[in-house]
Amino acid sequence: MEKVLVLYNQIEESDDSFLESRSGVMDQVNAVVDSLEKLDIEFEVIPVQNLSHLAQILPTRREKLIFNLMEDFDGAVNDACIVPALCESFGFACTGNGTEALFLSLNKTRAKAILVAAGLPCPAGVSILPGDEPEQFMVSLDKLQKGKYIIKPASSDASEGIEIDSVVDIPSDEAYNRIEWIHEKFNQAAIVEQYIPSRELNVSVIETQDGVKVLPIAEIDFSAFSDNQLKLVDYQAKWVKESFGYNNTPRIIPAPLDETVAGKVRSLAIQAWNALECHGYARVDFRLDENDFPYVLEVNPNPDISPDAGFAAALEAAGIPYEEFVSIMLQNAIQQRDKIKI
Repeated sequence: MEKVLVLYNQIEESDDSFLESRSGVMDQVNAVVDSLEKLDIEFEVIPVQNLSHLAQILPTRREKLIFNLMEDFDGAVNDACIVPALCESFGFACTGNGTEALFLSLNKTRAKAILVAAGLPCPAGVSILPGDEPEQFMVSLDKLQKGKYIIKPASSDASEGIEIDSVVDIPSDEAYNRIEWIHEKFNQAAIVEQYIPSRELNVSVIETQDGVKVLPIAEIDFSAFSDNQLKLVDYQAKWVKESFGYNNTPRIIPAPLDETVAGKVRSLAIQAWNALECHGYARVDFRLDENDFPYVLEVNPNPDISPDAGFAAALEAAGIPYEEFVSIMLQNAIQQRDKIKI
């Protein structure tokens, strides 16, 4: 195996309110480095400041194989999506998903439209752009049936912008206030999406030499939540170690599902993977309603692969050692590069 460059987005110590999620990349770097050492593959780790910095680095390197762990550049998530295309333009093989899949999935409004057009079941919802006045909100919200909805940023990752207050009744003043908060805080569209209150599933998918494979399905265990608590994996539950949610949302893997339901979920995960043109690895998130009917929430190309994250747990449940996953991703990248050359 040729020498590998492990590239990750340099973390700026700042007053970033989402520093917990962005600094988590270092856990992924350490896990990949540990695997490369076990595989006896030569490597170098390089932090990258931004796209311009990356464009300066690439021409100076003789190695042509990259393990891509870049998630955003100080909040510029769109720029991180360009990384695979930029690497390929310099002749590098790059692990994980390509620029197309990263861009398609980043904008949840666009991704949802693609999934629905492909016939996949998604929660009902609308997207409200920044600059719309409350009167315009009414026109969009009037299209929705009354009930509970989750309001979240359209182009953010890692549960950023998702809080307990994100779930509101439609219609209500709280809904208007939440939409305005997202517009002001994130300067992006707000998605107003039907809240499916029952069960939450995470489905990890991996591309191997034998094709695309769905790993054991994981379910979020909300059994520690009272009947009055909203069953939601918000930003605090995902990243803030002192929070109730962080300490009381373990995963059950494999999920205790009827095989008919599990088979449907696996089929939908593959369909979602194909609809968004995924490669390498991804995670598809679902909610089941009270009748165990599955709804696709979103597709996450290049999800968190730190050792305590759900993807690593799915690998373990599937009997795939972490270093084998790293090796598979490198082989996939080399094959993809060779196809481009042809």
